[in-house]
Amino acid sequence: MKKYFLTITLVLLTFVCCRGDEEDIQTIDQVLNLYIHNSAGQDMLNSKIDGSYTSINLVDLLDETALKPITGYSLIKDADTVTYLDYPAGAVRLLQDSISPEEKIYYSNFIIQLVTTKNSVTTTDPDTIRIEYKWTPSLFQLSKLWYNDELKFTKVQGQRNVVKIVK
Repeated sequence: MKKYFLTITLVLLTFVCCRGDEEDIQTIDQVLNLYIHNSAGQDMLNSKIDGSYTSINLVDLLDETALKPITGYSLIKDADTVTYLDYPAGAVRLLQDSISPEEKIYYSNFIIQLVTTKNSVTTTDPDTIRIEYKWTPSLFQLSKLWYNDELKFTKVQGQRNVVKIVK
């Protein structure tokens, strides 16, 4: 009987000690989906389409070693087979403003190098991206995005972080 009681007590104690506090959970919403089209609507990130970019590279502007390549992003096709840049993270984030201990603003700056090849001549079109992130104890999210110093995205709660650029 003592063995049975000890086992039940141990199981109950384990459940009580391992129970998480739901208030400690932080939601993370930082994945960026970047689409680039030309004025005619052509998918510029699909390297198989003539006239589109043959490759892209991301280069961090805030890293201690200047112009460090960013990894971890990928080119993905959506349900309509349109290619987009899926960027979950990778660039250095710096604290911009600490509004309070409960709210902070971070930012990243990087270059997106858009490479084209025509008649064996490679051309690189460097554009800049600045991303602002909002941090609270319960939420870390992409808040705003500037493309070539032009505000292109402001977060709307409950919606994905989709940015469409026309070049």
